[in-house]
Amino acid sequence: MPKVLIVEDEEYLADMYQTKFKLEGFEVIVATNGEEGYLMAKKEKPDLVFLDLVMPIMDGFQALEAIRNDAETKGLLVIILSNLGQREELKIGIDKGANDFLIKASLTPRDLADKARELLAIKKKDTVGAEVVYDTAKDPEIAKKVDYNGVNVLFIEDNKEIIKMYQLQFQNSGYGIDLAENGAWGVKMAQEKKFDIIVMDMMMPAMNGYEMLKAIKADSKNINTPIIVISNSAQDAEIEKSLELGVNKYLLKSSITPGDLIREIEQLIKAK
Repeated sequence: MPKVLIVEDEEYLADMYQTKFKLEGFEVIVATNGEEGYLMAKKEKPDLVFLDLVMPIMDGFQALEAIRNDAETKGLLVIILSNLGQREELKIGIDKGANDFLIKASLTPRDLADKARELLAIKKKDTVGAEVVYDTAKDPEIAKKVDYNGVNVLFIEDNKEIIKMYQLQFQNSGYGIDLAENGAWGVKMAQEKKFDIIVMDMMMPAMNGYEMLKAIKADSKNINTPIIVISNSAQDAEIEKSLELGVNKYLLKSSITPGDLIREIEQLIKAK
């Protein structure tokens, strides 16, 4: 059974990844900061390490350096998994010895498990320390920037981890984003400002999804505003009722990435 070490300080993400990897037949170890990640890598000798960058005590770059400078761990397969994706961070990560650099917001847990199997199946020919040139222009997830400057999105969501992932993708795609962390505030913002598209969860504090939809669509300026629902529940009755209330797309959170959502938004905006 392949052993994977996940170094991630966001509890929600760590639990999500751990659950999926176990279901896919991996042995999983989790560390919640860079120092713990390095020490566990030294003790457990995992087959693969997924390493976040922004962490307490010791950040990902420092942990990577420690792993590569230790004779017991320098040969481990280490993949940076982060929402930082600028050229500078990519270059630093590769220069410090990362085998690859993945963008967290572009991958579902299933995608990541598939990537782990793919990486473990590949016999690495390059030794650690060999020069690696990382060309971001060839990475479709990093280099691709949608020219949608001027598009304003109202994002109604209360889960801070989800907000962080999607907010980064919106900004990288050139979108303007306004955030509402409860249903009543989302409705108020939709009534006060015209948005190109509204993305909303159904289970929200202060006002639920159906109440929000009725209030938003009751405003004349929002009659034709596209609405995408992203939810943890997707029963047929829920989807049907939402569509009747004016929803254009109903998506299950666990089945999409932020990149998928951007593509759905593009299609709806083009169709306006």
